[in-house]
Amino acid sequence: MRRIAIMTAGADAPGMNAAIRSVARRSFELGYDVLMVRDGFEGLVRGDIEIMNKKTVSGILPLGGSIFGCSRVSPEFAVQNLAKIRDVLESNSITTSIIIGDRSAVAVAAVFDANSIPCVVVPNTIDNDIFGTDFSIGFDSAITTISEALDKLHSTASAHHRVMIVEVMGRQSGWLALYGGLAGGADFIAIPEQPVPIETLATHLKQRKEEGKDFSIVVVAEGYPVTIHEPTVAGRPVAGYGLAEALASTTNLSIRVTVLGYLQRGGSPTVFDRLLATRLGLAAVNAVREGKTGILVGEVGQRIAFTDLREATTQPHIIPADIVLQAKTFY
Repeated sequence: MRRIAIMTAGADAPGMNAAIRSVARRSFELGYDVLMVRDGFEGLVRGDIEIMNKKTVSGILPLGGSIFGCSRVSPEFAVQNLAKIRDVLESNSITTSIIIGDRSAVAVAAVFDANSIPCVVVPNTIDNDIFGTDFSIGFDSAITTISEALDKLHSTASAHHRVMIVEVMGRQSGWLALYGGLAGGADFIAIPEQPVPIETLATHLKQRKEEGKDFSIVVVAEGYPVTIHEPTVAGRPVAGYGLAEALASTTNLSIRVTVLGYLQRGGSPTVFDRLLATRLGLAAVNAVREGKTGILVGEVGQRIAFTDLREATTQPHIIPADIVLQAKTFY
């Protein structure tokens, strides 16, 4: 008898609940017992586990966040708590864990796999930085939020003839900045994968002004390499303010900064993310039924794909070069 534990780990992202629902519904269909693990890996170590039924997942498809709660831990956390994790899994007769989460969750799942703890990962992160899937659940919802924010910022930037610098999430990855910036009509997009000299950006903005375009929207990924003196947020430099500081020293443009922050992780998932979560959740349970473990379930070229967790952990998810070139047409 298979008993599947479902947990959401790492940062929350739209579509987590849709994925939970899909995993649970397919498991019920196959006659499997399904258990929820509260608060991700921390909850697993605590043994905070509860049996699920159809009512548990009723009505959760459109909800943002995770009804289970999340926690982000390091692979070292898993190593240090391996004995406790084994004990909890065995005491609950759990045969496989399905982990819905981000890149940090994939890294912890790889520790599970290396220590013969069966698991399958469903990629769910707005950053879209996980190797083994074209798009992670939550990414489309986040870029929709970014594009909507840029739509609103256009009007105030135009009214006050300003340069609006919009910082988006993504850690060291430019997926959110590039796709969100393209969808929102950004006039320049700064991504960590291809940093440019500040003089290049300054020249571009001044040329726009000379052409009669009296405002500009610049989107920058939070991991973009830039030096900043102040201000800082939580003790770390902020890429958006760093660009503003650098531009202020080389131009006389009026500049304002907007950091979208956690807004990008909130709200109801888009139709695309709901469908992707549904497909990947079903595929994860089908993989368990076939005896597969130690894999990430993704979608590549509109087909379900399985990637070994060691590869998913070590390989980067690179932005296609043609998308970068297409974006440069607009700035």
